Amino acid sequence: MDIAYFNGTYMPRDEIRISPDDRGFLFAEGIYEVVRWYQGFFFDMDGHLARMKRSLKETFITWPDEDKFPAIAHDLIRLNHLENLQSLVYLQVTRGAAIRSHAFPIPPVNPTVYAFAKEFTPENTGRESGVAITVREDIRWARCDIKSTALLPNTLGFQDAVSKGFSECAFVRNGMITECSHSNIFLVQKGIVHTHPESESILSGITRKNIIRLARRERIPLKEEAVALRRLSGVQEIFITNTSGEITPVVRVDNFVIGGGIPGPVTRILRERFNDQICSYKHS
Repeated sequence: MDIAYFNGTYMPRDEIRISPDDRGFLFAEGIYEVVRWYQGFFFDMDGHLARMKRSLKETFITWPDEDKFPAIAHDLIRLNHLENLQSLVYLQVTRGAAIRSHAFPIPPVNPTVYAFAKEFTPENTGRESGVAITVREDIRWARCDIKSTALLPNTLGFQDAVSKGFSECAFVRNGMITECSHSNIFLVQKGIVHTHPESESILSGITRKNIIRLARRERIPLKEEAVALRRLSGVQEIFITNTSGEITPVVRVDNFVIGGGIPGPVTRILRERFNDQICSYKHS
């Protein structure tokens, strides 16, 4: 029996009932966060908590217990007996339930808070030799920096990719590669790592931030600078990053082969250093 968190209570997941008037259901008016459990610790929980708080602030959603998220996440791991398993904790907060109106409810209603934990297989498992991705025009809204539940363009892009045999969908806006449907993307040109700068066009990924820090620590040249799709022929390496998959090499974009079809040296080094960081958490 899965135990979930719902509005301050831990209860069987299949007993949770959410109002049809919830603004998350009616307007996708909510935010979410996903944090990874490494069989003994959460990786960069502080970073996830800070991003969650920012998303709440940007959407004007008030959750008085926002600082309790780390404790809730630990409770869900314990209550579901996941201490020794690779797991994810998902949290979603919506503005709450009210009669449908585009205006925010007055007086404000309590938010709807839902969280659950589950065992999972990391996305990069078995993908050490690299994956193929496709490219599609970025049709998402102009506030991709908010971790919003309004993910229809993302799911459409990802489903299009999967249906064609690809592992991810990279978005292009005004000719520039932004990010993927649920990943950040890094491209290596002449030994320099490029990734789209933080802006309203991308989500500030937790793994992305840690990879940037590791690259700078290792003195690997890195520029937070967008790469034009037309410059793809000059790219030697590509990799994507996210919480559930860490670093995954990309060896093909549509029909264009990257780096001779094998992961490059920069990608391999950063994968090793990221794994070293995870091991250091385990032994700290």
